[in-house]
Amino acid sequence: MNQNNLRASEDMCHFCFDVLVGEIVHQRQRGNASEPTFINSLPHPTVQCPLFVTWDKRRSSSSSSLLRGSGDSNVAFELRGCIGTLSPRPLVEAMRELALTSALQDRRFPPISKHELPSLRVGVSLLVQYEECTDCFDWQVGTHGIMISFNISRSSGSMEYSATYLPEVAYEQGWTQLQAVKSLIRKAGYCGDINDDLFGRIDCTRYQSSKVKATYDDFVRLNGGVDPLSEVSTTTKRSGFSRFFS
Repeated sequence: MNQNNLRASEDMCHFCFDVLVGEIVHQRQRGNASEPTFINSLPHPTVQCPLFVTWDKRRSSSSSSLLRGSGDSNVAFELRGCIGTLSPRPLVEAMRELALTSALQDRRFPPISKHELPSLRVGVSLLVQYEECTDCFDWQVGTHGIMISFNISRSSGSMEYSATYLPEVAYEQGWTQLQAVKSLIRKAGYCGDINDDLFGRIDCTRYQSSKVKATYDDFVRLNGGVDPLSEVSTTTKRSGFSRFFS
């Protein structure tokens, strides 16, 4: 199946919100999210693709160094969780899983809570157009993500290092190619000298991503204007129960 024909859509973001809301608001059993509407637009229901799911949170202040991006659409948000897979996986299954793990199990952050939902934005990135690079600088900032790998021989044996940055990372950080590659080498865990000899050892693959972002307000709009949090509040008042189960 040709992954290069896949395109991220707002319906995929709606699905991620639906999965997360079902988990932390409605207490739905995992795997019981409704069938995604985007499945009809896929070349095949079981198509596989590498992908990442990213959660950002709206901020009231724009002074934090954690702010993502410099454009108007990004400046008010900070990273809240991001997990993905570089190996092709069945798209619907992987998106359902990553919507939760990126929100609840990213070890850099505490799990997302119900009160944060209205301030969230989700991004779905489908990774496509994989190409081997001639060297670790054979890519364009703002167009490509890169995966690097290299081996370092030591007296105790050979050590392998690898890491990746998604296409938007270098652009949003304002990095040059050199800055991005150096940062990625450190991200891989390598603490030695970074020089031309090391650059020459690096195997590099570039790729592109089809990415769409949507806020909680967008989710409510795509949900026919129905806010699940308002439903919970109304149902709680009417029933006297402390939780709403769908």
